[in-house]
Amino acid sequence: MSFFSGILSDFWTKNDRRRRPPGEEWDFAPTYGAFGPTYYCNFRAPKTNDEAQKLYNHCRTVAWYMDALPFVSQALPFRIGIDDVISLIPVWGDGIGFMLSLYQVYLAWLFGAPSFLLGRMLLNTIIDFFIGVIPVIGDFLDVIFKANLRNLALLEDWLIKDAPQYRISIPPSDFFLPRVRKGEGSWNRAAGDRNPKDKYRNPGRTTRLKPADLD
Repeated sequence: MSFFSGILSDFWTKNDRRRRPPGEEWDFAPTYGAFGPTYYCNFRAPKTNDEAQKLYNHCRTVAWYMDALPFVSQALPFRIGIDDVISLIPVWGDGIGFMLSLYQVYLAWLFGAPSFLLGRMLLNTIIDFFIGVIPVIGDFLDVIFKANLRNLALLEDWLIKDAPQYRISIPPSDFFLPRVRKGEGSWNRAAGDRNPKDKYRNPGRTTRLKPADLD
């Protein structure tokens, strides 16, 4: 039962629950704690917490863009990503999506994720590929089965529980970035705060942020 509820929760968008009074203009925050959209990384194992945070930020950005395009999915009642769009191309689209999903597995390998975790991530990627090649219904099922977000959740769980060498700030999993009032800027930086990376990172271990942790 939990398996199917997990699939549905991946499919339906959980919009930011912060109250938005009528008449006010809202936009998406540029950052959340130490997380910000990151479109590149150093292709090596991280040696410092800053490097680990940057690699994680890149992993999270890739996963969300593949399975739930930010600022598009958060405005819809369901999630749709690059993988869902290119999968509409028969056979070739699923192959391209499979190769792009393998990139996320590679990023987890850079983190030093154990073999059993990489195997589970690879299995999710293979399942997603074979779902996508089913004619017609496969495209619908591909929108429901979010392999990249599932793999991101596996990586986050490992970072929190079994990777004490890293101290990373992990945002909530139900949205990419929260909404803020226009002109308010980031939802997470206090006036005069010069180093939000350290402020919102637990000095002892990797943790997942909650809205109450932020300013």
